[in-house]
Amino acid sequence: MRTVPRVACINDLSGFGRCSLTTALPVLSVMGVQACPAPTAVLSKHTGFPAYTFTDLTDTLPAYFESWGDLDFDWIYSGFLGSLGQIEIVQQFFRAQKAKNPDCKILLDPVMGDDGRRYSTYTPELCDAMRALVADADVITPNITEACLLTGSEYRGECLTLQEAEQLAGALLPLGCRAVVMTGIVQENQIGNLTLQNGTAAFSAVHRTECLFSGTGDLFASVLCGALANGAALAEAVSAAGAFLSEVTQDTLRQNTPAAEGVLLEPLLYRLGGMHFGTKQGK
Repeated sequence: MRTVPRVACINDLSGFGRCSLTTALPVLSVMGVQACPAPTAVLSKHTGFPAYTFTDLTDTLPAYFESWGDLDFDWIYSGFLGSLGQIEIVQQFFRAQKAKNPDCKILLDPVMGDDGRRYSTYTPELCDAMRALVADADVITPNITEACLLTGSEYRGECLTLQEAEQLAGALLPLGCRAVVMTGIVQENQIGNLTLQNGTAAFSAVHRTECLFSGTGDLFASVLCGALANGAALAEAVSAAGAFLSEVTQDTLRQNTPAAEGVLLEPLLYRLGGMHFGTKQGK
């Protein structure tokens, strides 16, 4: 009998700059979760730096996932997907795992854009494919820009009232996901996340800093996934992820770390190991 929760982590691997798999693997591991990486690409540095190398691993994914056919996962955590081919392959993996293990849950971070703009690599066709992938997810974690892209809504900035945020999050549910965690909602000197599940909305906020660090969305989603895999209720997991991200960001500001390098999570990882959430759902 398996006693440690197992998570498949589908994302790119950047050799420098704290993001994607280099964030997910230590976070999930310190939270007592077996993190199984499925790299979609290997980069020397993340794309926020002016120069980097990029190796696309799309062609390796079908055989990679086929070799995982004898495994089952408690959660699948999917991050940035950079092509139609990757989205199609990942969707097939989602469905194969769900068919074999109906208890498997899917956390999808639809990394498509920010600050009112979609990323340059994200064509309208890719947006449509991501919209279709949302239907396979149990939990999605879009920021406001991504919520607008997925629903075809007008982007009106990140300063939303709770009513406006709840309406936008509610427009995502007809796409087929079971729950929404919409991130980056600004209210004066606070920034928060709205959770919408089973008709119930919950909002949690922390102090907002002006400096924007790379990889914070990956850190939030990774802690969220770790908490969920350990049996936390969704609103509890969101609150824990937001609080940890705030603490790490404040510490990073004190260290004067360049924003492109990401937040200094390493000195505070031990705090995640001390968190307890209900009954673990490993088998």
